[in-house]
Amino acid sequence: MGWYRPAVSTSPSRPRLAALDGLRLVAALAVLAFHYVGIELPYWGVPSYVEFPGLNEVARYGYLGVNVFFAISGFVILMTAYDRSIESFAASRVARLFPAYWAVVLLTAVLQQFWTGGRNPTLSDVLVNLTMTQEAYDVVNVQGAFWTLWIELKFYLLIGVFILVGMTRRRVLAFCVLWPLLGQVAAATDSGFLRSLLIPTYAPYFAAGMLLFLVFRERHDVTTWLALLLNWVLCLRQTMAYAERATDLVGAPVSPVVAALVVSGGLLAILACSRGAVSRISWGWLTFAGSLTYPLYLVHGQLGFFLIDTLQTRTGSYAVLAIATSASLLLAYLVHLVAEKPVAPRLRRQVLASLETRASEP
Repeated sequence: MGWYRPAVSTSPSRPRLAALDGLRLVAALAVLAFHYVGIELPYWGVPSYVEFPGLNEVARYGYLGVNVFFAISGFVILMTAYDRSIESFAASRVARLFPAYWAVVLLTAVLQQFWTGGRNPTLSDVLVNLTMTQEAYDVVNVQGAFWTLWIELKFYLLIGVFILVGMTRRRVLAFCVLWPLLGQVAAATDSGFLRSLLIPTYAPYFAAGMLLFLVFRERHDVTTWLALLLNWVLCLRQTMAYAERATDLVGAPVSPVVAALVVSGGLLAILACSRGAVSRISWGWLTFAGSLTYPLYLVHGQLGFFLIDTLQTRTGSYAVLAIATSASLLLAYLVHLVAEKPVAPRLRRQVLASLETRASEP
């Protein structure tokens, strides 16, 4: 039986939001800063709040870059899905995620063959990681930051179901209210399956991003803003509750109020990037910055830790930090240039052709 094809909008596509690309890079750099100087990283030899007292006070909130990433993803993925068939959507997501990911998994596996300070995954760990489903099988992530990709994949699955049943504004609104609320119910149960499926911790961020896209694309009425307000409150609830755990990671106090302000600022920044004069910014370097975001997020962990571990006794800490950050940006660019640019278009065409062939079969 072929795929059911819902009716899709025929409205013209929007131009790329360059400012949103810039915001994505800021979020990626925030996560990098958190991992390098925001947590108690053993490779420095002393706590980060001692080695980098000023930077640490800011970088300790960098983990919230992931939360902002999820909200941006809600915005961008809904924008990507709105006018596409399920085949086109699936092909675009595979081509977007996997080329850079495969490259980084293999590079990391090679690095960890001669660096004893890393995670030292087995060959079977690496092979499972190549599928991006390692979290489902409790297999160690080759890079610590990979845990977010399993959450992204589950969100894509939900959007894929949306495309199949037909995506309308009313359904999106209902989904953005019911999903986070059901997630809160699931979080209070003992069902690991429901918690895994509904992603209660991060559902409000995805939903907030989706609603911000509705504000960008469609008419926005009181219902949309009330739904956005609900998800903002749920985001703040999650953020403030997590601050205690973040304090344990950092080894120094993480203020729930400051964390809530950072998340609120991130959501407001997404809104600003899609409205008025900011949405019309077309600086080419912002688009380039956006192209580095995903590979930078993937590569910065083990590569940076390796450089810090290797160099921290040989030169000043700030110089090592600059080297690790610069090397991560350079490798991110190389991954984009060598893995993403040549492979992604070809992979997308192949996946799309395969899915369309399957859809046409009786």
